[in-house]
Amino acid sequence: MAATAHELKNAAIKAHADLVVRVKGPQGGVPTFFDNFFGHLLHRLMTTEAMHGWEAQREMAPGSADSQSASELRWLSRFLDVRGRGRFVPYSVRLDEERTGNACDIGHLEMLMSQGTTACLEWKGKPLFKTVFDYAMLPMLLWELKPATVFEIGSGAGASAIWMADTMKGFGGNATIYSADINAIAARYEGVHFLAGDCNSPASLFELDLLRSAPRPWLVLEDAHINVHNVLAHMDGFLAQGDYLFVEDSRIKARELAAFLAQREQRYTVDTRYTDFFGRNATCAANSIFVRT
Repeated sequence: MAATAHELKNAAIKAHADLVVRVKGPQGGVPTFFDNFFGHLLHRLMTTEAMHGWEAQREMAPGSADSQSASELRWLSRFLDVRGRGRFVPYSVRLDEERTGNACDIGHLEMLMSQGTTACLEWKGKPLFKTVFDYAMLPMLLWELKPATVFEIGSGAGASAIWMADTMKGFGGNATIYSADINAIAARYEGVHFLAGDCNSPASLFELDLLRSAPRPWLVLEDAHINVHNVLAHMDGFLAQGDYLFVEDSRIKARELAAFLAQREQRYTVDTRYTDFFGRNATCAANSIFVRT
């Protein structure tokens, strides 16, 4: 339901007050680009409220003096509405939101270029198939979750598992990473076990005893793109409360995700702190960074 003009104004003031507390506290008085933008936007809307009355749904003539305010109010209304749902949001709610607004705040070309253009993003000389958004965001998830075990499904060139191992070592952690692919990576690396497994037979990915005994919390990353529904269903049988399931490149897996969650949505919520950290779904894991509830 759309907010009334009074509700929208109050929500904007409250959001700015929260922003000021964050800037003065954890950020040590230094605002981000977005902090400055939001402050300037609110100031502009406050000084012109006699013209627009905080009515986000009012129709304005294109090119009129208040058409910019109308556009800004519509953006602000949606931003605050989505923000107001909190951090952990059901998958179905995220899909409902997309019926009335953009699925992603990042442009199509920006997303296409986010893994590199002149070359692929690398880690230690190996291609690291991450977007720059996930490259910046995943270490924050690793720091917060501090997984004891990481299961990666789809090793690629092996750089992703090595990068995560190095990142967690930098945190002082000792997580063990198990990375499976149809052909196991031949390299050896401290803290990483490269395994052979076939997604067409999900039980072959990781030994049953390992899945029963691996220390928690877990981070499970699916990036193999093969038999996705059945792979997720298999891992679901072992995930526990507080574990994370990170499904990469989910835009092309929407049907498989919907089938997987059809009978399981109560078990998982989308962690929007990470899916929306750089804007709504500015990640390869659109609506698919899940925490097991």
